Amino acid sequence: MPVFRSANDSSPQAQKPRSSAHEANLSILAAGMRVVGTLETDGVVRIEGKVEGNLSAGGQVLISAGGLVEGDVTTRQAIVAGEVRGQIIASESVELKPGCTVHGDITTPRIKVEEGGEVNGNLRMTDHRVQRDSRGPDQRPIKDQAKQQGEVKQIETEKAERLELQSVS
Repeated sequence: MPVFRSANDSSPQAQKPRSSAHEANLSILAAGMRVVGTLETDGVVRIEGKVEGNLSAGGQVLISAGGLVEGDVTTRQAIVAGEVRGQIIASESVELKPGCTVHGDITTPRIKVEEGGEVNGNLRMTDHRVQRDSRGPDQRPIKDQAKQQGEVKQIETEKAERLELQSVS
């Protein structure tokens, strides 16, 4: 089967669709390959080699055993069987397989850590809809976070009531 074909090729093989939409959105960085710089995709990426830089995928990031990412991972879903040296931010979920290592913070609403999975960092279980400021994943001061939820107003009201009771006594 020829690897290249001409634009005029009308053979039955040339008429077949190349791949499904799902397959077209899968990118694989094979074992032995190394990418230096930012890696971005709208689909799914599987890392079997090494990425030295940030990785962003609109769909899913799969880091195979032996795969390494030295940078931040931002995605909808992350499944890690290899190693990440940076933070993981996943809007839906993170799954850590046996033998994996994450050296960095994880921010996600759901996480599954299988026995033997290792995390050396902080875990933030947040709803991906929480507003963020320039300091990154919900690292705003606690007072600012509480204001968003209306808790500070309640505390200030309770303090005012206590002060009124003390001054009357």
